[in-house]
Amino acid sequence: MYRLLTILSILFVVGCSPKLAPDSNWGYQKWVLIEMKEVPVQQSGRADAYLEFLPNDKKFNGFGGCNRINGNYTLSKNSSIHFTEVISTKMSCPDLAFENTVLATLADVNRYEISDNNMLLKDDNKVLLIYQRR
Repeated sequence: MYRLLTILSILFVVGCSPKLAPDSNWGYQKWVLIEMKEVPVQQSGRADAYLEFLPNDKKFNGFGGCNRINGNYTLSKNSSIHFTEVISTKMSCPDLAFENTVLATLADVNRYEISDNNMLLKDDNKVLLIYQRR
């Protein structure tokens, strides 16, 4: 009887432990934008557009090339991702058109794929943005 209770207890603990979310290995790392709409993005090293994911809260923050950006993201089955409530600071700069394109493109993203150190953000099967883990 004791042995049966021990086995059932172990199965209960293992069965009820949370499974790792697909974004658990994305978090708290800088993902630098390297390509947008099939065009390589020039890297400056200092003011590159990037995202950082906060998986516990399903939030992200980063830099759009001109301003700080923040928002939420949701994940669903089949590698589905949606960025919501995206906001940015409102400083003016020469790269504002680039940043506006980044933000508008994030709104079109509905899927993701992780390949090596790259995160491909897609609209269905079309790659819109490629971020690289740094």
